[in-house]
Amino acid sequence: MTVASVDGTTADVKKFARKTTKSPRSPGRPERHERRLAAARARRQARKRARCPRGAGCVLGRFLKPLKQAVRDAIDGNQERRWFPTLSMLTMIFCGLLYHLFGLSSMRAAVEKANYLRGLGIVRICRSTFSDAMNSALRLRVLREVFQSLVRRFAEELPRQLSKFRHLAAIDSTILACAPSQLWAEYREELKACKAHLTFDVSSGIPSALVLSAARVHDRNYFERFLKKGWTYLLDRAYNVYSVFDDMIELGIFFVTRLKVGASYQVVGRRRVKRKHRKLGVIADEIIRLGAGAAEMTNNLRLVTFRTEQDEVLQFLTNRFDLAPTSVAALYRGRWAIELFFRFFKRTLRGARLLARSEVGAEIHVLLSLITDVLLKCLAKSLNGWRKLRQHVPATFMRLVRESLFDRWTKRIQTRLAAVLL
Repeated sequence: MTVASVDGTTADVKKFARKTTKSPRSPGRPERHERRLAAARARRQARKRARCPRGAGCVLGRFLKPLKQAVRDAIDGNQERRWFPTLSMLTMIFCGLLYHLFGLSSMRAAVEKANYLRGLGIVRICRSTFSDAMNSALRLRVLREVFQSLVRRFAEELPRQLSKFRHLAAIDSTILACAPSQLWAEYREELKACKAHLTFDVSSGIPSALVLSAARVHDRNYFERFLKKGWTYLLDRAYNVYSVFDDMIELGIFFVTRLKVGASYQVVGRRRVKRKHRKLGVIADEIIRLGAGAAEMTNNLRLVTFRTEQDEVLQFLTNRFDLAPTSVAALYRGRWAIELFFRFFKRTLRGARLLARSEVGAEIHVLLSLITDVLLKCLAKSLNGWRKLRQHVPATFMRLVRESLFDRWTKRIQTRLAAVLL
């Protein structure tokens, strides 16, 4: 039974009116409402972007296309499911790439970033699983093959007029700081550090070989691991080992380095220096026998004395007798490419901050950094902008790739990326 009120309306009508009538929004809530709308739009865009990486029509698909082929070349699908049932190699490498691309600070941040983006249709990654993968010796072996496959894919033929500089590489090392608990990384009494020995292909502009060791180990102990027949290596004076130089000459391996201060040698002959070369700074071109006594070499070398524009006298040592003296000086100047790469590797790619503390994990971290660099250069090469760079891609290019990683590949994005490479 409904009871009538004083104003003539029933109680049921008032109750229904209270339920359906909306109270006016308070004047202090508009900014809160806008924040909620912005968060909802961001969630919708994230879901939309998460669907894009499944295909090849986005920036991430173009970026990872060489990597997918390299992983397939390195390990069979059935073998991968048997060896790594919980975390595939592509997912592990993708998580490591995010660490270097976005400049993250820890393994936890890399895993959270991968779980937030959820690209490639991957399942959720557990931090302990990724940590075990970063310290797996079996994954390190597969990752080495993936890196070498990418290096072979990036190789290109130089023009005919530059054929004599086709196989040209620089060898050097850089020191990476380690935590005090990394006992394998012996350096000094209170410091722990490791050393990355690297071969940098100057003609292609990419790193091609890596060996990791404790920082206390001298560079020349790993020197002979990188040598290949027919290649010309640009070396620092730390690699001057006379017995190794004799072996290189007998095997058909060439080198260009600088003469050590106070090194003993005997002049065997002199080569004529043209007038145009003297104007460019060549002082002398001599044939010498390096060393003295039991350390004397059995083969002759070439010594080119050069004066720079800063009036500095440099002496270059080589077994390339077919090059002009100015070309010898120019080749050694090309050794600076590996120094520029080390700076890019430490500052931009964050390769100096190791993700793992074991020796295996440190090498996996460095390999992931090098793979990120090669993939960026492959993307730049597909835009016909790599020939103008050679050393490393600009930081602005890497930033633009990072910002548009989950956007669809359009003509506008392609134009923006190509414009950065100019």
